[in-house]
Amino acid sequence: MFPDEHIPLFLNFRHRTKFNLHRECIYLKQKIKQAVQEAYTTMYSSLYDDQIYAAVLVTDGDCGSLYLTMGTEKSLIEIGQNYEDAPEDYRFLKDEYLHYDETDMLEKVSRELLDIVLHIEDEKFIEHKEMLHQAMSDTMYELKQEGIIDESIFVFISVTDDNEEEMLELSSARRCNSNHPLLPAFVRNWGH
Repeated sequence: MFPDEHIPLFLNFRHRTKFNLHRECIYLKQKIKQAVQEAYTTMYSSLYDDQIYAAVLVTDGDCGSLYLTMGTEKSLIEIGQNYEDAPEDYRFLKDEYLHYDETDMLEKVSRELLDIVLHIEDEKFIEHKEMLHQAMSDTMYELKQEGIIDESIFVFISVTDDNEEEMLELSSARRCNSNHPLLPAFVRNWGH
């Protein structure tokens, strides 16, 4: 259960004159972490036999959505067959992962994120975006450090429709997977 769940995080958000981004960040990060943990646990249980190798927490360029996706060895083979290509070429392409969360908690967080971006002052958007990216990275790092996300699974965060995709993926992958055997291949995939 979310902290203060009986009080919506963005209660009367449209009517507030001053948006306390730091306070909202603390509550939002708690909600994101709990929602990602629920989504991961649900997906891990159903996909375990497919050999999960990656989990990615993704938002969009407008920071109005959030979802978790997983790559599995089984789906990687299917992708390679569909494209008649080498499956390894698609190992780190989150857009090709076939498994997405369908949990209520992450959907609820996405609705709250959308509410923020629809009503936040333009000059506060960059601060909100940076806060969300940091909360996402912290969430994946902490869940892996706490053993909730299996240490064998390569994790990172990403963004769609945004020129910060490479920077976010590389920095979060390095932070969350410092000793993971897939890290060098992931970095090379970006041409580094």
